[in-house]
Amino acid sequence: MFKFLSHKLLNKKWLNACLLLGIILLVAVASCNPMFKNGALDMLMSSKFDAAMVEQNKYPATIGRSGSCAVDDYADADAVLGRIGKYEDMWNYYMEIDALQKQTSLSLQAGYTQSNLNHRTSFNMTYMPQIEDHVNITYGTSLEDAKTEDGVYPCIISQRNLDKYGLVVGEVFSIDTGLSDAVDSQGNPMKYQIVGVFEEKDYSDSFWYDQLADLDSEVYVKKDDFNDMIGKYGFLTIYYVDHVMLDYSQITHKNAMDTLYYLQSFEKSDKYFEQNFSSVLIDYKGDARTIGIIIWVLELPILVLLLAFIYMVSSQILEMEDGEIAMLKSRGTSTKQVLGIYLGQSAILSVIAIVIGIPIGYLLCKLAASTDSFLQFGFKDTHFYGVDPWMIVYSLAAAVIAILFVTLPVFKYAKNSIVEQKSRTGKVNYRPFWEKFFVDVILVTLSIYLLYNYNKQKSTIALDILAGSRPDPVIFLNSSLFIFAVGLLVLRLIKYLIRLIYRIGRKRWSPAVYASFLQITRTVKKQGFISVFLVMTIAMGMFNSNMARTINKNKTQRIDYNLGTDLVVQEQWTRGTYIDKDKKTHWYYTEQDFERFTKLEDSLCDKVTRVIYDDNAVIKAGGEELAGSVLMGINTKEFGETARLQSGLNKEHWYNYLNDLATVSNGVIISSNLAKKYNIKVGDSINYARYSPIASKEKEEIASPSGTVCAIVDAFPGFQQYVYEKDSEGEMQEVERYLVVANYAYVVGAFSQTPYQVWMHLKDGVDYKDVLQALSDEDVNIVQYESVDKDVSEMQESPLVLITNGLFSLSFIIAIILCTVGFLIYWITSIKQRELLFGIYRAMGMSMLEINKMLINEQIFSSVLASLAGYGVGAAATTLFVKLVAVVYLPESHNIAISIAVDPYDIIKLTAVVVFMFVVCFVVIRTILKKMNITQALKLGED
Repeated sequence: MFKFLSHKLLNKKWLNACLLLGIILLVAVASCNPMFKNGALDMLMSSKFDAAMVEQNKYPATIGRSGSCAVDDYADADAVLGRIGKYEDMWNYYMEIDALQKQTSLSLQAGYTQSNLNHRTSFNMTYMPQIEDHVNITYGTSLEDAKTEDGVYPCIISQRNLDKYGLVVGEVFSIDTGLSDAVDSQGNPMKYQIVGVFEEKDYSDSFWYDQLADLDSEVYVKKDDFNDMIGKYGFLTIYYVDHVMLDYSQITHKNAMDTLYYLQSFEKSDKYFEQNFSSVLIDYKGDARTIGIIIWVLELPILVLLLAFIYMVSSQILEMEDGEIAMLKSRGTSTKQVLGIYLGQSAILSVIAIVIGIPIGYLLCKLAASTDSFLQFGFKDTHFYGVDPWMIVYSLAAAVIAILFVTLPVFKYAKNSIVEQKSRTGKVNYRPFWEKFFVDVILVTLSIYLLYNYNKQKSTIALDILAGSRPDPVIFLNSSLFIFAVGLLVLRLIKYLIRLIYRIGRKRWSPAVYASFLQITRTVKKQGFISVFLVMTIAMGMFNSNMARTINKNKTQRIDYNLGTDLVVQEQWTRGTYIDKDKKTHWYYTEQDFERFTKLEDSLCDKVTRVIYDDNAVIKAGGEELAGSVLMGINTKEFGETARLQSGLNKEHWYNYLNDLATVSNGVIISSNLAKKYNIKVGDSINYARYSPIASKEKEEIASPSGTVCAIVDAFPGFQQYVYEKDSEGEMQEVERYLVVANYAYVVGAFSQTPYQVWMHLKDGVDYKDVLQALSDEDVNIVQYESVDKDVSEMQESPLVLITNGLFSLSFIIAIILCTVGFLIYWITSIKQRELLFGIYRAMGMSMLEINKMLINEQIFSSVLASLAGYGVGAAATTLFVKLVAVVYLPESHNIAISIAVDPYDIIKLTAVVVFMFVVCFVVIRTILKKMNITQALKLGED
């Protein structure tokens, strides 16, 4: 049986090879789904932890506990550490995630002290295991090398605390016995001496979960001295804080939800348990659902196209073997046996497809994961994407579906004997089901209705997506439905057009043209499938490319607008405070040397400028106060040379607004939404205020200067008009912000010198990392920076965008392959099936030139018209659906509205492939005609 099936497959080896190609691609695309999905989820997880690290400025996967131990139960540091260790063992037992580092501190509350230099402070005596391995002694000595008088404990202090309290190395502190019980049995107070000052070895060291800047009441002692204090001075309680930094690379799609469950369980059972990443996991949970849906809905059109291709090829094979099946039936072969033959053939092909398809699926997944943009593949890290056992399950499912698509159509042929087959062969084409019952019109109407309905709900859809809800998959699938439905509708219209042309000129056509029109009208059903296939392939290729380009371009434009320049850095400033005679606290900042930045203009930057940026300012207008507004203080000339703004966002060039601001010292530029809200015009005055940087129960305004409105703008570099936050009920809401831009000198005069951002316009070809390294070499402590190049790179590597670029690129490539192969298959089989007909034409006196003319005419009125229709449908789908689908990727309202991006090179690539396909097809047809045994065909024609 196997030998019979093998010979049968080899009998039509090229058609079966094409069928095998379709099944291989189907298996490959299906099998890469779990690999691509799980890789994207792991990448999503990692990116969320990275983002949390930047947002919190702390290690983002930390668990721990803070509490206290009675000395009666835990007499020394080792006893307390042993208790902490038991908690850590329990956490590790359940979560099974390795710890990278841990920061544990034990402290005694010593109370107020008085130093020999009359400094009065209150420090905790703290023992922190392994602190010596993570600090540098900048002045004085270490705890191990320290030598003090008898009864005086050596301690070290951070540089920040030394500066904050104005202390010096060598200063000795004694406990204030009036406010503390830390005295020995003889009534002598506890004493300690500052012997050294230290700083972190590495600010990025995960050991420093609690930064030294936050530990503002700690001095550090050795373990032996810590234990000695407990016994000698009668401390009753040891306080502890334990932070365990987990290796978050071990938190994947497999254990994420289990980890979240354990964290929530620990919190319920232990009120002292602390963790900082359950919100990351909850956020991941919502996005994971979105990614799963998007992968399926983006893959579904590819899978449908592949199944259509498999159906088309198998139909061609069955039509060619119609007589063979009828002969088997007439010789007594049962329908079941005929089905068994084709089931066996398709099973052999499917087994081969699984063996070849899974490795190809692996490579396709790696290829999709390496996309930088649409059809741009780079060599980058794809370690998140690895082999997954579910690939085998998905490939088996795809193979079974392929077998059904190949085998089920056999039912139609397996019921007929030779007599029935011959009688059916003579029948004229009949109208297909979809054409008879206007399925195409119904589907187009349904698609347009869904589009209209979704367009009305755009704002709601955007807010739901921002709140973490899953996008409705129909939003994506509706575009594919539209393309398919309009493809059918176009086929109907092409059919009517061909009939009209045929009737108009049937009495004037030459025999070759007449024969070609006759062939087209009689085989419209057969040609209909390849026509719809062409329309869908070209339209989907156009739509996918335009969709990907739109997402990438709009995201890049928004990133560029939000930052306003190439690189923005924020340096660490030192804040000082003092108390006046009225016991009122005052603050001041010491400005760093700005020339360290300006000297970069000679090498790395075209221009740099200072920008005071405060997104928590208050604008006072119309008798109201608008908190959470944006205040920018700029040097107009420098700012204009450094910042940039996309043209067309304002009524005139934004340089004109800067010129207007430069002429008025207390002038301001305001946003148009503010002007509209309170009917403010140029020349009017408004007030604006900033809050004191010192945290207090109630915010305190520094000043509230008045500004004269010089210009009103719709958009301004760095101003995001809309932000999103959750209300008291947890619902996502859009918050509109307002802008006021003032002169830098006036802002400093009104509010005193405060930390500013440094905006940099880099020279062509300069990497932002080179600038940051240059600043580091100058000992500039950058605490925060934003770069357009960095943000665009992160956007392109974000899971959602990567999935879109990857799958759209793959679908584009696969669609082109299928279109080319499917087109060639149809015309090659069509020519071979008409060998006798060509012999008849030649016997009737038709030349080869006229036969070629006939074939060209068939191409024009079937394939070329369908291809042109594909371009039209793709353009229509782009116009109607791209902005709607883009809402899923760009749900935020923005000063830059979503615009459709079309890259002409994508259309050129597609057109080149289509033209190449037609040329190759015609060359192949010509070659077949030349090799055709025309003498035998002529003889048959004469007979």
